[in-house]
Amino acid sequence: MSSRRLRLIVLAAIAVSLVALFYIVGGYGNFDPATIRAWLRGTGAWGGLIFVLAYSCLQPLGVRAVLFLLSAPLIWGPIDAFFLSWAGAIGTALVSFMIARFVARDWVQRRIPRGLRRFDDRLYTDGFRTVLLLRLMFHTTPALQYALGVSRVAARPFFVGTVLGVVPFTLAMTLAGLEVSTWLEHHPIATWPWAELGPLIVVSAAVLVAGGALIARRWRPMFGAMWGEGAYEAR
Repeated sequence: MSSRRLRLIVLAAIAVSLVALFYIVGGYGNFDPATIRAWLRGTGAWGGLIFVLAYSCLQPLGVRAVLFLLSAPLIWGPIDAFFLSWAGAIGTALVSFMIARFVARDWVQRRIPRGLRRFDDRLYTDGFRTVLLLRLMFHTTPALQYALGVSRVAARPFFVGTVLGVVPFTLAMTLAGLEVSTWLEHHPIATWPWAELGPLIVVSAAVLVAGGALIARRWRPMFGAMWGEGAYEAR
């Protein structure tokens, strides 16, 4: 079993466990998106700043960008949600770029898929158009983020290509988030069939936790390599 698959199992077990705990303590009855939305809006500019900073710093660590892109329209209006998501996408691109180029260049180099390396010459000679095309195709995919950071692309074409290239996907996700927001208004979380779903969630959590513990015990030596030098060598 690869270290990547082992890590995914552990993360899945943690996620399902948290959902199960949310059900057991009855948190779903107190979870009111309207209240959360009102609180964040009440913070004014600080709420937007926290969102952008969280997007910028957490996405390079593995948190999916789509979670931020879909959640913004649940809190703010469509225009504010789009611009905050756009700022967050640019922010996470800059953070990843700086990490790859100035902080952990050697570490990142060993983990970049070989298929992305062939773009290096194009990034050097035609940086803007290449970055723009890559952003249109892959948005802020982590592998692309770090690959651009260790490439020879200059900072200016990287920035301009990113600013323009992330717009279409950000706009599409904002519109999708608006649909989700509308659906939640008509189907509040507190009214979901938790009595039927709850036991299934608890059982699934127990199975995943037990399975993850057994696998982790058997493959314990892999945990040391999971975050070490050899973590991504096989990718």
